Amino acid sequence: MKKILLLLTLIFIIGCSLDTFKSENLASWTINLDLPLFKTDYTIAEMLKDYDELGVEYYADTGDSIYVFNASSLIEVDVPNTVITKDGDQVLPIPVPVPDYELDIPTLPEELDGINFVDVDLALEVDLTKFNVALADSVIVDEILLTATNDDNDVATATISNQDILVDGVLVIEDPEDLINIRPTSVVVTGDITIYPTDQEGEQFFNDIIILTSKLHAPLELEITETSTFDNEPQKIGLDIDDQLFESLTLFVEIDNQMEIGGDFLFLVSPDTMNFKPNSSVNPDTLFSILLFPNQNQMETIELGQEKFDLLADSTYMKSYFNFIGTTDGLGNTTPSRFFTDDSIKVLLYGTAELLIDPQDMDEEE
Repeated sequence: MKKILLLLTLIFIIGCSLDTFKSENLASWTINLDLPLFKTDYTIAEMLKDYDELGVEYYADTGDSIYVFNASSLIEVDVPNTVITKDGDQVLPIPVPVPDYELDIPTLPEELDGINFVDVDLALEVDLTKFNVALADSVIVDEILLTATNDDNDVATATISNQDILVDGVLVIEDPEDLINIRPTSVVVTGDITIYPTDQEGEQFFNDIIILTSKLHAPLELEITETSTFDNEPQKIGLDIDDQLFESLTLFVEIDNQMEIGGDFLFLVSPDTMNFKPNSSVNPDTLFSILLFPNQNQMETIELGQEKFDLLADSTYMKSYFNFIGTTDGLGNTTPSRFFTDDSIKVLLYGTAELLIDPQDMDEEE
């Protein structure tokens, strides 16, 4: 009878208990795998590790820190000096085109695909320090059009219309989520501003420019309307066992989910890390899956049959996939999930194995 070689990630002493003798002089031994077979920690920083412009700001509603996306871009609108004329008693307005320019919209991480922003502030702040305000009764934004496009040629638009810059120093774009949620690669701004001068004829000097600065502020308060998947790097399984003597294997999964998201947790195994690649000709095998609940600690017990044990015994690496599912209200409607800076999902996998041993073949030390 072969002996059992049990290797965990660290060398440790295995506690064994002799239970009952089986036929052919075999004994059933229960082996506690006290050290982790697999351990991972999903953090927001890890999920968004490829995004290098991430900011952290105070989330006023809860008193906690929440991740936000911030971006801004500036455009100068030239206002020419002009001779103010009248048409009868009416001073003629001065049309000033806004030059086409592109907003600086950050490229959102692929991990956020299938997740929509629900609370986005996108505004144009107006700087009139280089404009002679005394010469204008009003400066009206007739219409500013924002047109967003993405790699799939989807188009979304938003407008600012009929706002007086002299009254509203900040031009607010309503419902900018439509622009952001198509994951734009370009947002172009076009439009016209009309200056209504004071009742002063003759040449007037308006100075140089009106400065418009777009500011995007997008907290990670998100609505998960589709399933979005996140995965981590494959890890080596801390188990090497002779499956010919295997009788049963029980895995215990401890999960500490501090996030406002749940979903399906899949554990895949393979003898080669290359099999986890999207274009691999050999697909990894699913060892088991767990339904994860938002803001909960869970303890799951997984009984692996011979087929699943064979997968584990023949594999060297394990990789976990997390398919997000958003939170819902009592009626089943999707509600926003917030991503805070100190949130994480911690997973610890360990277990027990019952094996058949021939005591006559064991050394005294075993």
